[in-house]
Amino acid sequence: MDDVVCTNINVLDMTGDKHSSKVIMSLEGIQTIIDKVKKEEKKGLLYQTTFLMKELVCYHAFASGNHRTAYIVGKTFLYMNGRKFKRNNLEKAYPFIKDIEHRSIQEIERWIKHGI
Repeated sequence: MDDVVCTNINVLDMTGDKHSSKVIMSLEGIQTIIDKVKKEEKKGLLYQTTFLMKELVCYHAFASGNHRTAYIVGKTFLYMNGRKFKRNNLEKAYPFIKDIEHRSIQEIERWIKHGI
């Protein structure tokens, strides 16, 4: 949970976002998302990453940077588990992630795996 909040702070700083990092939803909600992701282990790492990103975006925990934060958290989660996104550049990934809440789990998994 603290890592997600820290990621939001860093994302805003790295992208020059002038908004301050402000949590507008409960931190317990972020922890609930993390707990749900852990329970999805049987569905595989790509599914867990997709679920994590989509849930973080839909929860909208922060005043700004939710999509970017979800992308970096997802990317970090994969990296920590020995995998990588096909698209590793936030600038190139942004057109996809800005609309992630409207995309299906299958679309997001395919994008993570193939970059398309």
